[in-house]
Amino acid sequence: MYCSECGNKIEVGVKFCPNCGASTQASSTRPDTMAYSGEPIITAKPVFVGWVTMASVIPIQLFMTVWAGGFFGGFGMFGAQAIGLNLPSWFTFVFFGALAFFGIPTLVYFIKKKTYQKTEYKFYIDKLEYVEGFWTAENKVIKYKNITEANMRKGIIQKQYGLGTIILSTPATGSSNGRARSGIRIADIENTEAIYEEILKLLD
Repeated sequence: MYCSECGNKIEVGVKFCPNCGASTQASSTRPDTMAYSGEPIITAKPVFVGWVTMASVIPIQLFMTVWAGGFFGGFGMFGAQAIGLNLPSWFTFVFFGALAFFGIPTLVYFIKKKTYQKTEYKFYIDKLEYVEGFWTAENKVIKYKNITEANMRKGIIQKQYGLGTIILSTPATGSSNGRARSGIRIADIENTEAIYEEILKLLD
């Protein structure tokens, strides 16, 4: 038998786990590969698809191009005239517009790629540990007993790359329109169906 709290192997008939002291009433007979929380049962990392990231920022890219070209271009023109620079009247507008047009998608591409490289989800026998983020990293541990709902989704583009998203809800995430609001989005991972089935087993 294995302790349902820490995964430590225990003798049949023992009432309390000698490792953590938890009651053995809910202990299981899981195989050794799933017996303890020292090693993850499942490890998942998101897959970065560059062109999807670039395409997702097109609306704001176009908006910021026009805005930056007009706003900063106007100030830049007056500033250039004030210090005596002999520039064409259109130069500052084009410069700042081009800066936003190429800079915004490049920045988003870089940040998301680095974020995905740093992100990892590890499923143990009793909990989920994950690390997300690049500039602002978030480390979190969630016990399976606190997960209230599990869903799997696959978008059109995700299907083309064999990816999907698993959403885990917890009471702390609140609710919207009568339904639990998603707390953890394990996005853009491979082998989604297999991982989802394993998660459901762990939540049982």
